[in-house]
Amino acid sequence: MFTSPGPVLFQFGPLTLRWYGLLIATAVLIGLNLSSRLAQTRKLENGLISDLLPLLVLFSVIGARLYYVAFEWHNYTNQPMKALAIWEGGIAIHGALIAGTLTLLLFCRWRRQPFLDVLDVLVPSLALGQAIGRWGNFFNSEAFGVPTELPWKLFIPYANRPVIYADAEFF
Repeated sequence: MFTSPGPVLFQFGPLTLRWYGLLIATAVLIGLNLSSRLAQTRKLENGLISDLLPLLVLFSVIGARLYYVAFEWHNYTNQPMKALAIWEGGIAIHGALIAGTLTLLLFCRWRRQPFLDVLDVLVPSLALGQAIGRWGNFFNSEAFGVPTELPWKLFIPYANRPVIYADAEFF
């Protein structure tokens, strides 16, 4: 049986470092390194990836939050300003992909770079980043499967279980 050690890596006064944030930051840095190396093999403009990265991260995070809020709007109708409270959780990879793709398309037009070549350079980092970021779901006790009694089962705290699985402990 496995259990998550919890979402917080450490807390020092008001400063809290969460596993999810650390894993996402790690994924971004590894992705930058990988994409920069791949960009050299494609003979893309020097510094292209490092110029693109801040825009890509910013607009992907905004897109991820907008997508999440759009599909969870019933949670924000009475307090719409809560939609800005991203630190309370709630992002969706679909929104990040949509916003990231639009950002990349506009960036490539602006810099006169071949969109598909730049996309080819970024996709391996995206896949690797997704794999690394998914570990954040483990630490948050979210995005788990259906109830099971298999030896590699995962204990999910009651507060994190869907109502239909309230009686199940292991997933």
